[in-house]
Amino acid sequence: MNDATNYLFVYGTLRSDIPSSMSKFLRRRATLVGKATVSGRLVDLGGYPGFLAGEGKTIGELYRISDDQAAETWQMLDAYEGVTGLPGEDYRRIEIDVRVGNGGSFRAQIYEFQQCAEGRTEIPNGDYPPFYRNNPEHRKFTGND
Repeated sequence: MNDATNYLFVYGTLRSDIPSSMSKFLRRRATLVGKATVSGRLVDLGGYPGFLAGEGKTIGELYRISDDQAAETWQMLDAYEGVTGLPGEDYRRIEIDVRVGNGGSFRAQIYEFQQCAEGRTEIPNGDYPPFYRNNPEHRKFTGND
């Protein structure tokens, strides 16, 4: 297995097929390894998705963060996700097993929603882009509506 500190699995507004400024930022700072899946599900948090590790399948992309800009890139991504390490935050960054489309297995970082998700709508098939395209609040969040 690889060292998870340089890999990031993205499932929402950081995906390359979501037109957001942060997805563009990530593509400048990292290399797309490929389409990938992880165990867990996505829920609708109003304008963006939240990932919950566990049963189910979430579709996304695996990136390798460029070594020369890794510290600054993680700092910007943590700020975007609101992760500072303080109690009560919505997200935390954890390690997860990732399966890449070509059959490869990786360990990677992922931003996991850590608040109560009871009553939240599950995003169908764990695939954010189709849900995004049909939800004005999500397009508004990324500045595309």
